[in-house]
Amino acid sequence: MKRARKIRILKVILIFLLSAATFLIPFESLGLHLSHIEVGAIALFLLAALLWITEPIPIWATSVIVIALSLLCLSNKSFSFFQPEKYDAEAVTLLVADVCGPETEPATTRALTESILNRLNSKTRLTAEEIRLTMTQQTWEAYERAQLDKLAADEAGRSAEAAAAELRAGRLMAAAERLYRPEYALRIREIRITNVMQQKSTMATFADPVIILFLGGFFLAAAATKYRLDINLAKVLLKPFGTQPKYVLLGLMSITALFSMFMSNTATTAMMLAILGPVLALFEPHDRGRIAFALAIPLSANIGGIGTPIGTPPNAIALKAMEEMGLTVSFGKWMSFGVPLVIVLLLLAWLLLVKLFPIERERLELKMRGRFIRTPKAMVVYGTFIVTILLWTTGEFFGLDSNTIAIIPIAVFAATQVITKRDLRNMSWETLWLVAGGFALGLALQDTGLAGNLINAIPFDGWSILLLMVAAGFISVFMATFMSNTATAALLMPIMMTAALQLLESGSISTGSSVALLSAVAVSCSLGMALPISTPPNALAYATGYVPARAMAICGGLISVLALALVIVVMNLLAGISFFG
Repeated sequence: MKRARKIRILKVILIFLLSAATFLIPFESLGLHLSHIEVGAIALFLLAALLWITEPIPIWATSVIVIALSLLCLSNKSFSFFQPEKYDAEAVTLLVADVCGPETEPATTRALTESILNRLNSKTRLTAEEIRLTMTQQTWEAYERAQLDKLAADEAGRSAEAAAAELRAGRLMAAAERLYRPEYALRIREIRITNVMQQKSTMATFADPVIILFLGGFFLAAAATKYRLDINLAKVLLKPFGTQPKYVLLGLMSITALFSMFMSNTATTAMMLAILGPVLALFEPHDRGRIAFALAIPLSANIGGIGTPIGTPPNAIALKAMEEMGLTVSFGKWMSFGVPLVIVLLLLAWLLLVKLFPIERERLELKMRGRFIRTPKAMVVYGTFIVTILLWTTGEFFGLDSNTIAIIPIAVFAATQVITKRDLRNMSWETLWLVAGGFALGLALQDTGLAGNLINAIPFDGWSILLLMVAAGFISVFMATFMSNTATAALLMPIMMTAALQLLESGSISTGSSVALLSAVAVSCSLGMALPISTPPNALAYATGYVPARAMAICGGLISVLALALVIVVMNLLAGISFFG
């Protein structure tokens, strides 16, 4: 135990040192002109990736570290010695002097320069366009003040002052008009700008609307378990599948996937394995059907999460990226492509399991005791479930989005005491923190401009949407096989979002294609399921002792590859028919 603790501590120290060594890399010689704040974002990215991959500390704890370091080192409220100059003040000063020209009085030029710099210093975020607008606005305001000075001097009969004010106004008008010339616009675009993360937006990741969407799902899952809705639904839904083993297997997979759309896939796997446990013990040791049944549960739980925005964190991270791009995918729209994908992938997984692990047992009957609870609180749970899911699928017709609808079960269950303080303590708050850390990492890459600079260094203009989707998909599956799918999405989504924005601005792809790209990445992150470490459901199934690692690798790997090919084809077809708008 002590040795394991020492190894974990050494890993953490080594990872922090490797991340700090990022500041020693000569990025200039690599053709990348990065500010120290952007290098800090790279160091943060590397730190998060190494901690998420090696897991010397829990992955949710890594997310908290990401948020803490973002606030302390990269935000506008970080340590003062970390905060860079937001823009090149000297370049702005020279530009104002050139625009005003030598004929303008030095005092007028100095006053205008001071007002422009003060206004730029008050901005939280800057772009070249924001600098141009600020300079233009301040120059016109100075012109208007000069006009007012002229009127006041005329009324007082001070002709010399009026003439001076009129001359000043004329020079300022000429300066304002020069700012619209191409040569000055080009100089403004070349001004160095260094943006940092904003404290408020970083802290807001803990209560992002997508986090509330997940929390609503947690409330529904907790209520379903507490009032045995999950067990009773499983019992009812399994009846049509009879007692023939291969069809019972299909029934179990369908129900597991259905629950995973609205519950944690880990909780779903634990519940279904508990139901299946006594049955697995009935199989003969040589019957490979036992492997098929034990392996079916984690595969179905992983696949089922694809079906809804709350099914798995990568979906939520993709929706957040789309929101930042000004794109909207409703709960119902996601389900309209997610659920068919789940159905096809489930059938594919079922056929593979039956083929790879033939079932010798001729009859199988699952015995699940219990009945639907009819207490008032149970009725509240049933009714809230129905209303919430109906609104999630039809909310766009009422002007409601998925995040807002998610507050309904939270409010209803809290007010009726369906969910108590004890239930709250048992919820997966670490998952919410994990997702929030992913959002914060994305903010770091976006707000500092790092993602844009790195993406601009890659000639995406020559890439087709298909090629980009294939590359992103394979990278997503590969990374998710060895690390958390949430961490994979948190690392890749900001980069893919920036690539999509670049292609959108160049006119290379449509908005629908960009939605298809980000959706494909999110789904691909859920397809890494070849190893026991790939997902918690895989680990739970492996822990039963019925699933050899080799069997999981073969079956999970085959499904991952086939599913990725299907996802890429489907997303390209949907983009081609303008399914996403």
